[in-house]
Amino acid sequence: KMAAGMRSGFVLFLAFGISCATNENEVSSLIDDLFDDSGYQKDVIPMLKPADKTTNVNAINIAVGLSMISMDLDPAGVLSATTWLRSSWSDFRLQWDPEQYGGLDNIKIPSSKIWKPDLSVYNAADFGSGSFDDRYYLVHANAIVYSTGKVLWIPPLPMKVNCNKDQVVVVKDKTEPQGCNINIGSWTYDGFHLNMTAFDDEEYLELSDMTKNSPYVVTSQEGDAVTTKYYPCCKEPYMSMNYRFDVQRAFAIQDGEKVFNKSPEDLEKLFEQYQTTFTGKERGTRAVYAELVSVLTKSGTGRIACMDQTKTFTI
Repeated sequence: KMAAGMRSGFVLFLAFGISCATNENEVSSLIDDLFDDSGYQKDVIPMLKPADKTTNVNAINIAVGLSMISMDLDPAGVLSATTWLRSSWSDFRLQWDPEQYGGLDNIKIPSSKIWKPDLSVYNAADFGSGSFDDRYYLVHANAIVYSTGKVLWIPPLPMKVNCNKDQVVVVKDKTEPQGCNINIGSWTYDGFHLNMTAFDDEEYLELSDMTKNSPYVVTSQEGDAVTTKYYPCCKEPYMSMNYRFDVQRAFAIQDGEKVFNKSPEDLEKLFEQYQTTFTGKERGTRAVYAELVSVLTKSGTGRIACMDQTKTFTI
């Protein structure tokens, strides 16, 4: 009986080993076919046809989104943020038939092996070591490649941006909401090569993964991040994702302790709202309403006309 059991165990082990080896061979074979045997060139944009001279009919659709994890703002108006860049596109050279590779329909590979759009932060406050541009090409985050040729890449990236770089930043009250924007686009390709679209059709910052220990929080968003710009030199459009939003200090550290600018209860309510789409329209209405109430609080009494109603506040 012991000998029979040992033989059974050996057969199971052998079968498991063969299964693993087969799976490994299928992945290896697929990677060889996609990259080595085909002569894949990661520095060449995967366009089936050259860019059209008047439309984006031949352009690659690049979906871009941004998840905020934490953020801080210095007195000079420079926003430092930890983010997850959400991006997706299609590369026709990375297609395969799953049936020829044991049903394998996706692989996880280093992003350094594939073509990536040359995205950059236009209003970046730094470009050196550790910057968004630096980490974008060095980050060790795998990309998921599907048999359809779709590529999904969501790397964790830091960034520092000049909030409203075209304006002189004057902060009179550090506790009040302050405007900022993050503008991301291709550094060299125009809209006839790369057609910028919103990841998951959301033109807002994604806030559901934001840490509750972030020194600053987002209080409103404008939306409509997809932006098209034309320059006098060129007839081609240049596209970017320009996220415009307001931030407010959640807390500061004084003598080693948190001093809250917004109450923990208000912060909890805010983070609950982050779990769904935090739209600019809804938040914009609340922000204007709160601002009016604040003005009335200082003046004592007042009347606010809302749609077809008039509400009277007595403070």
